[in-house]
Amino acid sequence: MSLIALGVAGCGDDGSGDSGGGTESTSTATGGQGGAGGGGVTATGTGAGPGSTTTTGVTSTSSGEPGSTTVATTAAATTTGAGGASASCGYPAEYEDGSVTFYTLDMGSTEVNCSYQITGRNPDIVAHVPFGGGQYFAAMNTADYNSAAMCGACVEVTRDDGRSVQAMVVDQCPIATNPKCTAGHIDLSKNAFLKVGEEREGYLGTTHGGAGGKISWRYIPCPTTGPITFRLKDPTNRYWNEIIVEGHAHPIEKLEVEINGTWQTATRQSYNYFVVGDGNMGAAPYHVRVTDINGSTLEAMLDLKAGDQPASAQLPACR
Repeated sequence: MSLIALGVAGCGDDGSGDSGGGTESTSTATGGQGGAGGGGVTATGTGAGPGSTTTTGVTSTSSGEPGSTTVATTAAATTTGAGGASASCGYPAEYEDGSVTFYTLDMGSTEVNCSYQITGRNPDIVAHVPFGGGQYFAAMNTADYNSAAMCGACVEVTRDDGRSVQAMVVDQCPIATNPKCTAGHIDLSKNAFLKVGEEREGYLGTTHGGAGGKISWRYIPCPTTGPITFRLKDPTNRYWNEIIVEGHAHPIEKLEVEINGTWQTATRQSYNYFVVGDGNMGAAPYHVRVTDINGSTLEAMLDLKAGDQPASAQLPACR
């Protein structure tokens, strides 16, 4: 049977970040560590966008600044576009009147709600986070978390005095237990918060209820430096499994698994794993296909084994 992750991160209630106000995470999600693999992959999408990106078979690098994209195709990975035109980023609109607080994992998080692996505490570090050596991450309010749809999305938070920080969504800030966690609010990791405010300020976003600073934030492509990866929840079970997608440049819209020659759409759980039907995907290897928020797709073959299974490419850039 599966172990269902119920963990959520909390936002503080006392105007001083999350101290004393966090909601404990009770996640029991598990996943294997170590390992490598993945089979051939086909990525389809379009052209250039934010980030100067180079894709050469297995890696993708981005500077985070507007630039051009160079794509080299190999037998293991291909990218295709329509007439050479670049795809538009299908991200939700910017929040001009947002707010932020902060939290630490020691405030009750045994796991993060997106089921990414915690690789360090004090300082807090989460796997696949491309900012601050894994330390700049965020818990998204319940409405914008959207049942894990924004897991792995990257955001740029800006204060009206010019300070800004980029972070990746790895957690949920639950409105059910904290009134601050309305649409437009982000609970930043403490080290990310300190890039835009002081610890004593605690709750920023004057147009959204905060005590100081005007906060705006927007979704941005993640500056990934490697291929997209997949991980099985139970790497020893031939008859039941769930799949998590990690290290993606853009939010994942859909995951499908080819079973008996037919693509079947998986259901995304609130803890960010995807499951097809009753979880029985047949015999490995598993042929999977992901579609990102921009409509680009990527296929890969997964083995029944533990740990990250890298594909051979990253999802195409967008503008």
